[in-house]
Amino acid sequence: MEVEEIEKKAVRIFVGGLDEAVTTDDIRRLFESLGTVQSLETIRTKCRNLAYLDFLSDPKSLSKLFSKYNGCVWKGGKLRLEKAKEHYLDRMKKEWEEDKICSIEASATEITTQKKELVKEKPISRLMHFDSFGL
Repeated sequence: MEVEEIEKKAVRIFVGGLDEAVTTDDIRRLFESLGTVQSLETIRTKCRNLAYLDFLSDPKSLSKLFSKYNGCVWKGGKLRLEKAKEHYLDRMKKEWEEDKICSIEASATEITTQKKELVKEKPISRLMHFDSFGL
């Protein structure tokens, strides 16, 4: 009997509708029942309390998390869960790495093209050299 290996994937989740009294430990304990909370960032303003968390779990646990907690009343607030975009700093780092790779590949292609052009030019330049001596 083969054991299926479930691939765990990190997903960034927006959690809105948090009550003012909710702490980061409360949020972490709530969500760790279905997966691993890799990072947690809370944002508190005068009228809004929300959090972003990077949640590591398999797809089955992720769908269970959304069905269980999205829209439920918890500690005085009605939770709203959504998949969030990747954190902008992480996205910037990826873009910088991709740009660096592209520039390296472009310069390598440019060098290869220049080598090919030099190889093509060598026979022509020799003929021109002999013609200048009248041969």
